[in-house]
Amino acid sequence: MPPPAPPESPDPAPAFVEIPGEFLRSIATDNERIPQLYFCGNTLSSKIFWMRLRWIHDLLLRHAPVRRSVLDFGGGGGVFLPSLARLFERVTSIDLETREAERVVERYGLTNVKLVRADVATAELAEAPFDAIVAADVLEHFRDLPVPVAALRRWLGEGGRLFTSLPTESGLYDRLRRWYGVTRPPDHYHTGWEVEAFLQKSGFRRLARRCVPLVVRIAPLYLVSAWSRDLGGTEP
Repeated sequence: MPPPAPPESPDPAPAFVEIPGEFLRSIATDNERIPQLYFCGNTLSSKIFWMRLRWIHDLLLRHAPVRRSVLDFGGGGGVFLPSLARLFERVTSIDLETREAERVVERYGLTNVKLVRADVATAELAEAPFDAIVAADVLEHFRDLPVPVAALRRWLGEGGRLFTSLPTESGLYDRLRRWYGVTRPPDHYHTGWEVEAFLQKSGFRRLARRCVPLVVRIAPLYLVSAWSRDLGGTEP
């Protein structure tokens, strides 16, 4: 009798997809939904900027137990869509503008991605509730934080997870801006610390946090966190 066949190895975790800078440069418009840091040519700056999404991807693998559906909240130019499409059965991305995201979907043949061009303050998403929501560097752009946080609570399903990336606007952040000749966007209304405090006040519990870059724990540039929703939390 032949020996029993060895057990099958588990499927490897879906790999993170870093879109080539040349392609992003070719589709980027003046709406700034694809920041130049993704393709600026400065290897260190681009590596740090991509690290935000790499850490979200890692947190999704660790803290998203159900991966049927995900919402890319304020998905911008769609740079995270190829990675999300590998992790989830269905991906929805909502933003005020979707031109660049459409090009990304076309380039990577993302048949499980739906793009929604709408304002999160008034949009109704038939795909909700979602198992996970990703809000990467978007919440700080809302002057009135209760508006996006109310949408997050409305669209995140029971047991779902929220994943955020937020700029700290630390002194180091400002010095690096001056070094590269970049001014602070006028619509960065809140620091990452302020947004995270508001999320906690609004009924979200932080499960994990990563700092970008890891070597600057005292004054990180970005906070990357995973959250669970407290169904009994206070409405914003």
